[in-house]
Amino acid sequence: MKKWLFNLLALFSLSLNAQNWSPTGANWTYSYYGFFPGYVDVAYSGDTIIDGQASKILSKTFHGMDWSMNVISNPIGKEYTYENNGVVYLRYQNQWDTLYYFHAQLGDHWRMAKQPFTSVCPENSRLKVLATGNKTINNETRKYVVVDFCQPDLSSLGVQDTIVENIGFIGSYFLPYDQFDGMVDGNEGGPFRCYSHNNFASYAPHFSEACDYIVGIEEVETTSSFTTYPNPVGNEIHIPVEYTKAFTHYNIYSLDGALQQTGSVMESIPLDNLSPGNYIFELDNSTQKRFAKLMKVD
Repeated sequence: MKKWLFNLLALFSLSLNAQNWSPTGANWTYSYYGFFPGYVDVAYSGDTIIDGQASKILSKTFHGMDWSMNVISNPIGKEYTYENNGVVYLRYQNQWDTLYYFHAQLGDHWRMAKQPFTSVCPENSRLKVLATGNKTINNETRKYVVVDFCQPDLSSLGVQDTIVENIGFIGSYFLPYDQFDGMVDGNEGGPFRCYSHNNFASYAPHFSEACDYIVGIEEVETTSSFTTYPNPVGNEIHIPVEYTKAFTHYNIYSLDGALQQTGSVMESIPLDNLSPGNYIFELDNSTQKRFAKLMKVD
């Protein structure tokens, strides 16, 4: 009887532990580092069984602008995960890879979970634990591990991040290195913004804006696009004359919403101090805003 009761309590304990990973309402939000401004969310969307393993379905969605500068929301796929004894597993090519290891100790390391389309991250790269500890978030104590992104031989790639229990990376994207796939467009997402679920208030340790903003402004009208020239642009951009008459001020934002340059609207605006890359160019006056996508080259 005692053995049966012990087994029942142990099973109940494991069941509660399993529910901590991706519970109902779990939602991760990340900045998007592709050509268009926006953000990506990864959200719990249901349960399934894969090869006998009870698993969580995580749906990924891009929210932002398209080529016409219209605001859109597009699904970008699903991930299948489950957690067991502090290890979160990710399904890839019909096998389970280790995504996060919440109970890892100093010096432990594991191979990064492989991701589709990722070409920059060297094959069999590893995460190596540099430090461990506990932190209180929303009155809950959670483990954390600080990890170094390493080559297969454990030499550092020069990137570190912190993995928080049942949240994951709090600096990087949900999937390791996904934001570095390709020279211009990110594959999926960039830096971590926020995490929450139905019984856990939003956690945003490095992000001060609304989790779901697109370019750092309150709203974007779907008819708000215009064209600048030339584009791509070198050291000077030209504004159509009708816009110089209608708008008084301009802002240039990076794709994560950070203001890079601002000033008064003129027919020609110098961009000498702007680094090569992709930006959103905003015109405004007291009543309206207009946007253009902008690529700065050397």
